[in-house]
Amino acid sequence: MRLQLVLLLLLFYASCSSTPKHYRDDENFVLISEKESPNDEYKIIEYQFDNGALGYSRLFWAIIPSNNTKIDLYKYLLPDGYKATAWTNENAAIIEKWEPYYYKSEELDLKSGDIFNGVKIIIK
Repeated sequence: MRLQLVLLLLLFYASCSSTPKHYRDDENFVLISEKESPNDEYKIIEYQFDNGALGYSRLFWAIIPSNNTKIDLYKYLLPDGYKATAWTNENAAIIEKWEPYYYKSEELDLKSGDIFNGVKIIIK
């Protein structure tokens, strides 16, 4: 009985501490839009997941390297409360603040000129 309790607690801890993963080849992945930077080095992608009977998930925005399609998109997500909209001619990503309808997992204050995943950002 004691061993079962320990195993159950370890399983619970492992499931709570794991980071979500997002891949383009996930069965439920739905690409909304994809915008290539002018120098073709990065992409802004907007996506969500089709959760079947529960409907579609929230929207996600990520700035990813163009040359890698097998990456974990979760590592490139913009922080909650920001969405990427376009590129400047100088290869800076234009992002906007917005108020999500869901609980923000972390608060992060980005400023124009900050570098995010190797890309300069402009707050609109």
